Parts: sequence; C-alpha cells; structure tokens
Amino acid sequence: MQIGSNSASLMAVNALNSANAVVLKASERISTGLRINRASDDPTGLMAANRFKTQITSMTKAIDNLSQGSAATQIVDSSLSQMVEVLGNMRVAAVASQSSTLSTSDRGGYQDAIDAYVSEIDNIADNAVWNGSSLMNTASSMSVQASAQSGDTIAVSFQKVTSTQLSLGSLSMSSASDASSAVTAIDAAIETIGAYQSYMGAMSNVMTIQSDALTSVKTSYSGAYGNIMNADLAQETANLASGKIQRDASTAMLAQSQQMSREIVDFLLKSVQ
Repeated sequence: MQIGSNSASLMAVNALNSANAVVLKASERISTGLRINRASDDPTGLMAANRFKTQITSMTKAIDNLSQGSAATQIVDSSLSQMVEVLGNMRVAAVASQSSTLSTSDRGGYQDAIDAYVSEIDNIADNAVWNGSSLMNTASSMSVQASAQSGDTIAVSFQKVTSTQLSLGSLSMSSASDASSAVTAIDAAIETIGAYQSYMGAMSNVMTIQSDALTSVKTSYSGAYGNIMNADLAQETANLASGKIQRDASTAMLAQSQQMSREIVDFLLKSVQ
C-alpha cells in the first residue's frame, strides 16, 4: 500500500493525455479537411504532396497557354474564312468582266467592286490581332509552353496575308483579257489561303489534343495529391468518438485513483487515533 507514489493516478494521466492528443488531432483534421496540417504529421507524405502540387499548378498554366495559343490560331482561321468569302465575290465580278459585251461604264463598276473587295481583305488582316500584335500584317511566330516540363513547346508560324502578299493589289477589269488574268490571280490566292487555313486548323487541333492530354494527367496528379493530403472524414469521426470515450474513461479512472488515495489516508489516520 503506497500513498507517496500513486501509480494508478499516473497511468490515468498518461491515458488522458493520449486521449486528448487523439481528440485534438481528429478535431483538427475534421475542421481543416486535411490529413497533413504540418510537416510532423507525415514528413515523407508532405514532400510527395508538394511535388504533386507544383506539377499541378504548372500544368494548369500550361493548359492556359495552350488555350491562348489555340485562340490565336482560331482568330486567323476565322479571318481567312472571311477572306475566302470576299475572294469568292471578287471572282464573280472578274468572271463577269471577261465578257467582251460590257460597256466601259460596266467595267468601271466591276473595277470599283474589285477595289473595294481588295480593301476589305486588308481590313480583315488589320483586325486579326492577338494581345496587341498583328497576326496577318506581318510574318511572325509563337512558342507555346505545352506542359509542365521545361523546353516542351509548340511552335506556330504566322504568315503575312494581305492583298499585296496575295498578288491582288493591281487587278484590272479594263478588258476581258485583264479580267481573265484577275480570275487566275484570285484562284491562286484562294489556294494559298486554303493551304494556310489547313495549317492553322491542324495547329489548333494539336494544341487542343495536348490540352486534353495535359488535363487528364493533371486530374491524376490531383487525385494523388488528394489521397495524400485530404483527411478521411469517416475515419477521423470514428477516431474522435473513440478518443472522447477514452478521455472520459481516463478522467473517471483518474478521479477514482485519487479517491482511493484519500480513502487510504483516511483509513490510516483512523487506525492511529
């Protein structure tokens, strides 16, 4: 029989501390939704999670880059479609001007129409702008970062597409022969634009495919990150309930051990009276 060292009380205190630690950790994880709230919770897991997080944020930016690159190609594609429509109208006027039965006044009217269409082609080129830079008035290139890895880029080349570049600047409807030459020049311009439009469409598809692939990888990385960082709320709720039961039991045993000590002292005091 000992009163100087109450081992039962000490054991109850240790159990109470352990139970409190379980309750506090479970409460924190439920409150934050995270399994790892500090490095000491899982040092190795936190290192892996940080790597995943860095890759995820980098891939998010790369997907944004690809979206912007695709948008630039779509601006050019749309502008080229408008040019083809204008060229179709020009061709109609040039074909009509091949007739030798036209009067000078008629030819003048067709010439005015052709000149207006040529100006419209240049207006379309002027309006094809991305982020303050012309995409059609000058030849240029764009390098799109396509993944989270350094140096993984997609290069897009933009051609100069203006009436002068398409050899449409001096079309004449003054004679049937001149009109015939104009039809040939217009057909060549349509072919040139068609080939370039095909290239723009292909580059847009390439960036869309890359973006879809990157999104799939990002989803996998996000899942892996979540598995490491996110708390299992069902498990933590069970841990919280278990910890509270253990804490209540330890508190009761601590009170019981203290009561036992008092009873021993009371007994000893009575025995010496």
